[in-house]
Amino acid sequence: MTSSNPGPGAPQDPAAPQETAQWWATPTGTNPGQPVQGADPTMLNYNTAGAMGYTPPAQPIPGQPYQQPGQPYQDPNQGYQQYQQPQPAYNQFAQPQPQPGYGYPTPPNGGGGSKAGWIIGGVIGLIVIVGVGIGAIALTSGGKGDNPLGGGSSDDGKYTMANITNGCNAIDVTVLTKWASTSKGSPEHKETQPTEYSGGDFDCQAGYEQQSPPDKYGSTDTDTADISLEVDFLSGNSSAYNRPAYEMWKQFDVGTTGTGRASGDISGLGEEAYWFSKTDDWTYWNDYEYTVATKDDNVSVKVTIKVRRSTESSQISKDEVATAAKAQVQKALDSVRKK
Repeated sequence: MTSSNPGPGAPQDPAAPQETAQWWATPTGTNPGQPVQGADPTMLNYNTAGAMGYTPPAQPIPGQPYQQPGQPYQDPNQGYQQYQQPQPAYNQFAQPQPQPGYGYPTPPNGGGGSKAGWIIGGVIGLIVIVGVGIGAIALTSGGKGDNPLGGGSSDDGKYTMANITNGCNAIDVTVLTKWASTSKGSPEHKETQPTEYSGGDFDCQAGYEQQSPPDKYGSTDTDTADISLEVDFLSGNSSAYNRPAYEMWKQFDVGTTGTGRASGDISGLGEEAYWFSKTDDWTYWNDYEYTVATKDDNVSVKVTIKVRRSTESSQISKDEVATAAKAQVQKALDSVRKK
């Protein structure tokens, strides 16, 4: 619906262009150039073709505080709701339940006992019993430093490494000059001091070399001689695992068979002793290895001498090698014997 508006107090001029306005958009009292006041929003934003639908502003929910748009909803009761729950009265016959952030409540006068208390008390009692037992064994062990848990004093027996600071001093490495004249360098040694569970051990390796005579073509080779020493002490522990190193050495050496291998027993050297030899002949050189090992009381000693000679050098005297190895074992025994 449209109408011509001639203005207040003026007749309508049919020839003049008339402003067309909706009857609901121009209420009484609206001045030209001012925003429309009091118009019906449902009619102004009526969803005609191509127009946006009207979205009324959010209204507060009755009974709740007004919340700004875009802000997350917060429950005004949150934060003290948990304290509004009444706590039940204590019942000594009821199973206690854990509370959030707290442990189990402790009933008055113990509340009939606690399983955890019995367990802790039992563990403490067991520890006390074991401690008393260990103390009793220690008092009856003779005071020689034996460890009731299986260790033992490293001083038990006729031999000790207390005075050994360089294992190579227990033998004479210059014996190798029988087969080679020049040292390969400073001998290497390692010492492991005894503890309650180990008797200790030490070893030594040394070598010498020299140039061989030239062959018919003028070529030369290198003759070598090497010695190794191993000394191992028992810990004083009577356990079956505390075996002399001698037994393991013998099992390995004597158990090795094949061409050029031989072994046998030696008498008069410690409680028990054996020897083992290995010969390998090659085109341009010959190798000979001789081992002597013994066990006596709380110590095991093993000496191995290896000699390599070129075919142009003099032949190896196996008897000389065997004699030298046996003499170095005896020297090592004397070096660790208690005075």
